Amino acid sequence: MSGGYIKPQKEGDHQIVVFTFIGPIEAKKVDQWNKALLELKKLFGASLTGITIKGDPTPPSILALARKGKKKKKK
Repeated sequence: MSGGYIKPQKEGDHQIVVFTFIGPIEAKKVDQWNKALLELKKLFGASLTGITIKGDPTPPSILALARKGKKKKKK
């Protein structure tokens, strides 16, 4: 198992990061995870091309948070 760190990269390079969770996860931690992913998307912009978790659709509540974040950027 690796430490999960990314490295600087050049144009055309790519890195894949995989997280593996075992056992129950509390709702509070799930909310924190989802908020952290939104922040990562904002931080890395177009460099972060996708986040897939079992191919599940994004819940409407998360989509609403993402839309609110985009509106704030346009101001």
